[in-house]
Amino acid sequence: MSSKLLKLAFIAPASVVHTVKWVNGLINYGFEVHLITQHKLQEPISESVIVHQLPFKGGKGYVLNALHLNRLIKSISPDIINVHYASGYGTLANLAQIPSYVLSIWGSDVYEFPYKSWFHKWLIKANLKSAAKLASTSHAMAEQVRKIFPDASDIAITPFGVNLEQFSPIHKVFTQEHITIGVVKRMEEKYGLDVLINAFNLTRQTLIEQQSDYAEKLRLLIVGDGALTNQLKEQVVRLNLSEVCQITGAVPHAQVNHYINQIDLFVVSSRIESFGVSVVEAAACERACIVSNIGGLPEVVVDKKTGFIVESESPKAFSKALLNMIEQQELARTMGANARQFALSNYSEHLTMDIMVNMLNANLELH
Repeated sequence: MSSKLLKLAFIAPASVVHTVKWVNGLINYGFEVHLITQHKLQEPISESVIVHQLPFKGGKGYVLNALHLNRLIKSISPDIINVHYASGYGTLANLAQIPSYVLSIWGSDVYEFPYKSWFHKWLIKANLKSAAKLASTSHAMAEQVRKIFPDASDIAITPFGVNLEQFSPIHKVFTQEHITIGVVKRMEEKYGLDVLINAFNLTRQTLIEQQSDYAEKLRLLIVGDGALTNQLKEQVVRLNLSEVCQITGAVPHAQVNHYINQIDLFVVSSRIESFGVSVVEAAACERACIVSNIGGLPEVVVDKKTGFIVESESPKAFSKALLNMIEQQELARTMGANARQFALSNYSEHLTMDIMVNMLNANLELH
């Protein structure tokens, strides 16, 4: 193989941790990585990554940056172009009329954006059509893409990976003073944290009625912030859970492992979920996960082996699974150990980076 580095133009939001993980990893695979973005960096990035800041920010930037991007691509003359998000940056790439590129779809761009109006759906379909190759983080999301754009074929699956050294068990579950149920998620409608709070309340009330010693030990930990923060805090107060519930607000990604290790039973009650990175992170920490049966979540949990897959929107179903594992703690420990092995086998950063690199190299001829 030639010693010359392949030039990769990676067009994506620099503010998202997954973007930073991708570009930091790709420099180790024989690429000269050019990160083109209209977002500010919020996570440490390798000095080897060449960052190009587009001049216009916000929603208008996806239109006004088109000419600048077109000229920048001509100047860089990349061997491969990888655009991320079919909505914002996909629109920019389409308007810039850049040469053949791989379009990586993330989630909200096909699960939410197209359903805002007929125009949004038309725009996403046009952006999907303009790409030479499509990539999705999960099989479920690939199917969602085909609902919008039936002509899509041979969509590459490039899952997100997890650093299994960073995300690892600090201590076993059920060894602390409290039994903590929790999640690391943004407080948005699609993530169903109201369902989690109701499920926790139902679980607690059931244990109180059973006069179980576990009732006094039960705690709820929600790590994250978002538009529904005040609404969810009001729900906690309304259910008289203030003394047993902690909402931390946003935390740096480097601290997420610390918080996951405070949780005994990890619950993701999402209404929409394209992949489920937080589930893989929890699995890597040997946490059994209880998840909704929607989107990509059933791909990252093996039902009854690494956790439970339950009916979405059902606090009762989540509570039943929680009670099962609280009362059979050895089962939760076994599932947690299985979960880490599942993460090791399928979602290590090295493995998923290899998958991404192979996909990009296979599409060299597109450009």
